[in-house]
Amino acid sequence: MVKGDLISDTCGKALYKDLCEKTLRADPSSSGATLDGLAKIALNAASSSAKTTEGQIASLLKTTKDKDVIAALNDCNENYDSANEQLGDSLNAIAAKNYADINTWVTAAMTDGDSCEGGFKSGSSPLTQANTNFGHLCSNVLAIANQLK
Repeated sequence: MVKGDLISDTCGKALYKDLCEKTLRADPSSSGATLDGLAKIALNAASSSAKTTEGQIASLLKTTKDKDVIAALNDCNENYDSANEQLGDSLNAIAAKNYADINTWVTAAMTDGDSCEGGFKSGSSPLTQANTNFGHLCSNVLAIANQLK
């Protein structure tokens, strides 16, 4: 059996196929990468998204006066600190070939992003787009991780 392009084949199993392919192909190291390598690229993209969101949170905290929003943003900051730690643990799990652990850590990171979004009153989150993007990137990591053996 002849395999097609590894990135296309891998992302074909993801919910967010276009984002998956775009994310992986944007990294020069994806050319010729193994499935483990693609998982690392996807994890790094999710981690970068989390760090970008932390930057947005810091900016919003400087300008926001609403106490409820400030409280939610502070919670989000903790959520994303935790998510970054969990994504780092996932990178270590790939290196150690503890593939089941990746699912655990990335799912926990996704939950952190969801918790951030849920901390705002309905429709008032200034981070909806960032939280959604982070969730989609994490979903793609899970789709790739589920193919690791």
